[in-house]
Parts: sequence; C-alpha cells; structure tokens
Amino acid sequence: METIRAQWDGLLAAEPSDWSHLDLELRLDDEERTEEVVVLLAPLNPWRRDDDYRSGILQFRAARTTGYGAAASLVGARVSLLDDRGIGGRLKVLRSIDAVRIVHTQGPR
Repeated sequence: METIRAQWDGLLAAEPSDWSHLDLELRLDDEERTEEVVVLLAPLNPWRRDDDYRSGILQFRAARTTGYGAAASLVGARVSLLDDRGIGGRLKVLRSIDAVRIVHTQGPR
C-alpha cells in the first residue's frame, strides 16, 4: 500500500499551481490508533468527523502561502511521522480552493 506521505505528494502534484487551501480527510486503516495520530498531527489542528473520538477519520486544512491551514511542508513532515510508525490510511482532498487573491482590508497599503 502507498504511504501517506506518497499520497500527500501525489495530491499536491495533482493540484493547480495556484492552489490556496485544501480541506483534507485522513481515514486510518486502524481506528484504534486515532488518539496516537491526533497527537502526531497536532500541529495540523486535526478534528474528528463525528462525536466518536476513535472513528479513525480526521480532517484538517492545508494552505499554500497564506490563510488558515498548515503549510504544505509541515503536512508532509507530520504525515511522514505516521509512515515511520507503520500507520496506514487513505488521504483525500475534500475541497480545493485555488486562484485566491488576498485583499487588504485593514491598515495602510
């Protein structure tokens, strides 16, 4: 099976060069490892999909340059930790936002 890091790299390669934000879902092969994975992915601010803490389904957001979400390099580094510990799963993009232009709404230009 493909590592989670390889899946992440593949998802990034499939995105347009101007992607801004990605909403992602990680479905673990072993839902009993959910708590361990939450700790490893803590810098990505993961949340669970429903009220069952050990559902094995986590979501998080990545940002390319600005805005809310973990940097792509941080996502890659953290999912590599899962691979190092033999944690498997399937990573997919739930929503992709691209071609975003940041508008200055406060302060001097």
